[in-house]
Amino acid sequence: MSFPDLPARYDRHRAALDIVDPGACNPSGVALALHTACRQAIAEGVSQRDDPAIRLIGLQLASLLHVDRILDGDEYGRLIEHCRARAAERKHAANREIAA
Repeated sequence: MSFPDLPARYDRHRAALDIVDPGACNPSGVALALHTACRQAIAEGVSQRDDPAIRLIGLQLASLLHVDRILDGDEYGRLIEHCRARAAERKHAANREIAA
């Protein structure tokens, strides 16, 4: 698969190193880098799950989002319930707009 819109001379391995050292702090920037790295790996026929650069970038994103806290205790359940409630609110509001 080809991605003609990938940045010219993009190097996901260099990006991974720049992200983890000294430690990027912008989740949206890291997420974009992760997406770009995944697309480059796909274009090269490399497994995204096993690619060292992708794994490092993913680790930095997980760290920024405090994923370790989600895995401990009841945090996961609280996050799920919050998202379900917000999704239901938005669906209800959209249904009211359609009915109006």
